[in-house]
Amino acid sequence: MSLIMKSVLITAGIGLLLIIYEWNMMRKKKGGVVASDKRNLRDLVFLTAGACALVAFVVANLT
Repeated sequence: MSLIMKSVLITAGIGLLLIIYEWNMMRKKKGGVVASDKRNLRDLVFLTAGACALVAFVVANLT
């Protein structure tokens, strides 16, 4: 497996762990998961995808 793929998978894994953690915290709230929480999770998904793209770009240009 190439260095680029490893870096992207690590970044995606960290992002996925963050999303799961946030979902569990939102689920345990008194009011449950509301629409604004779902928007926040959607934004975390987009940030994770953006971070993966940025890491791939940087690692590809450094090697």
